[in-house]
Amino acid sequence: MISIVARAVGVEEQTPLLMVGFAESEDGGGRAFHFQCDLRRNEYEEGSNWPEGESYCVSNEGGLTRFGCVREIEAREGAIRVVFTEGAVRDLRLTDSEYVLEVASAGVDMAQILSELRRILTCGRPEYHPQFIGI
Repeated sequence: MISIVARAVGVEEQTPLLMVGFAESEDGGGRAFHFQCDLRRNEYEEGSNWPEGESYCVSNEGGLTRFGCVREIEAREGAIRVVFTEGAVRDLRLTDSEYVLEVASAGVDMAQILSELRRILTCGRPEYHPQFIGI
């Protein structure tokens, strides 16, 4: 498990797009994860040849992206634990599948962050929704 102290945390919504971001530095430096979705993805087509693309995605500080890639997400006191799929570990070039995002940004509304993460991670095809613990 790898811990990241997120000093920059925020929500951005430009309908129909929704994003929650976590970064080590307010200037964009260091490790970062961005959880994103297009809220229109709840209207996916059956029999699609790329079902993962009809889901949420996660990007990192390098701009690498993987769709439908969170297995489990857990709310902790002042932190969020995320368990990524093997595909995410490979495509995002992660060193571990489990990360704890420790929120150290002043004035962050954790209830809002958790609520928006739930909206993002339940967007699109249900087979890519993670297990939620405490959210």
